[in-house]
Amino acid sequence: MLNEKDTKGAWKFIREVTFTVKKDPPNNVDPVSINKFFATTVQASSPTVLQVPQSCDSKDCFSINNLSNYKVERMLTNLKVDTATGPDDLPAFLLRNLATEIAPHISVIMNSSINSGIFPQLWKKANVTAVYKNKGSKTDPANYRPISILPVLARMMEKEIARQLSTYCTAKEIISQQQFGFWANSSCEVALLHALDGWMRAIDKGDMVGALLVDLSKAFDTVPHQKLIMELADIGCGMSSLAWFASYLSNRFQRVVQPPIITEWMPVTRGAPQGGGLSPRFFNTYVKDLPKVIQSQSMQFADDLTVSEQGRDIQQIGSRLSHTFQEIKSYCEDRELIVNASKTQLIIFKVPARKVPTDFQVTLDNCVIKPASSVKLLGVILDKHLTFGEHIDSTVKKCHGILGSLTRASSFLSRDLRKLAYTALVRSRLEYCSAIFASASSTQLRKLDTVQKIASRIICGAARNTHSAPLLEALNLESLDKRRTDHIITLVDSIISENCHPALLNMFTVLQNGNVSTDQQARIGIGKRRFSVFAPGEYNCSMI
Repeated sequence: MLNEKDTKGAWKFIREVTFTVKKDPPNNVDPVSINKFFATTVQASSPTVLQVPQSCDSKDCFSINNLSNYKVERMLTNLKVDTATGPDDLPAFLLRNLATEIAPHISVIMNSSINSGIFPQLWKKANVTAVYKNKGSKTDPANYRPISILPVLARMMEKEIARQLSTYCTAKEIISQQQFGFWANSSCEVALLHALDGWMRAIDKGDMVGALLVDLSKAFDTVPHQKLIMELADIGCGMSSLAWFASYLSNRFQRVVQPPIITEWMPVTRGAPQGGGLSPRFFNTYVKDLPKVIQSQSMQFADDLTVSEQGRDIQQIGSRLSHTFQEIKSYCEDRELIVNASKTQLIIFKVPARKVPTDFQVTLDNCVIKPASSVKLLGVILDKHLTFGEHIDSTVKKCHGILGSLTRASSFLSRDLRKLAYTALVRSRLEYCSAIFASASSTQLRKLDTVQKIASRIICGAARNTHSAPLLEALNLESLDKRRTDHIITLVDSIISENCHPALLNMFTVLQNGNVSTDQQARIGIGKRRFSVFAPGEYNCSMI
């Protein structure tokens, strides 16, 4: 399958024999019930016909550009042949194979849509797949996430319009630097690097840091269409683009498809479809002013919001966080977004010597929130002392489970496929956000190395007591430490070349000799483990 470039088939086989394939949950939930449940989430209490506000079509306003035949042909050629097919049953492989012949006709349809301000009605329909959230009863519709599968051509057009809108927002600096989701050159790792660098700096100065992980419930599904149109007008969208966006949002329908059952169409009168290319850009635009209305430091990744306060008085930190939560709630209520206080988490980052009173707590909307010893933020477990030990232990445990499956499947896989399975299924976990925990203790990092050593024996079919060094060399597997160092150097290089998220731009200074320096000083151990402090040393050593 790999020789024939059937990568999907190859990975399906590897996952089956390593028992790492995700099993579909049993059909314990009634499709009709879940269809009605999803519909209630995306239906406004009093739906109205969208009104397009009069805006000034200035020279620098946002207008959707027409698409050339060449552009459309490229988009068709780049379609993934195995991508899911929407309600129109028009498969991507057919569109891709006929790209040259149909591109002129598709471009006529898309440009007619742009110029008339009318989005094709057929493209407004979505088949919804219910994805289990891996928590709670499988019979409860609330424990499923709706993923909208739109027609392939609709997704293709959305992606291009989203690219144009994103380019405009970046040029006009519309989206705040506190937002890290759906930015170019941004990621969960970049967001965490920025947040942790500030938190560690505060702790290094002797402060404690209180962080509140605010839960926005069904944020993408509850955005009211009329208010979204007003926000798009506010950022400078011209009349023609506003008309197109209003048409795009109007008269939408969705249905749950759970073969062999296909439920009835239900109207969508609020929110943006999760699965559409425009949804993330709409949401970023809709909440762009949130950092301006709160006094605390904030970090957003799409609808994940974290706010923090620092100081030496824990009661003062709690009071300020409570006040910030009320500011967030007021902002969200004005925009018909839901803040769930009961699911909001609190953690106090500090050095071990600083003690937090056992009775310390904050009250948010009559919900008592006590500090957690650790929280999971953007896929990384952060403990209260920022040692990353809990994250590494959790990662190692998961990787051992996958290695056990790989061992049982070794007789079905060649050595090359065992190595491929390791690098994709295990090493990817060992290296997720590796720059975040690169400064953890050597004792913790050695646990990750042990996983790779065990993997080398499994890949080579060697005995458990076989020395791993020659096996790693034969497999051409670089040490995890070297790979982390190379990754850090790449990150520093992207920052000094200004090919990064704006929040990181001023982290380093380039000297005349090509070395990198920083004005950040460290007083204690946790300060020395900040990315802005240890990364220049790694980079400068690579320049020698």
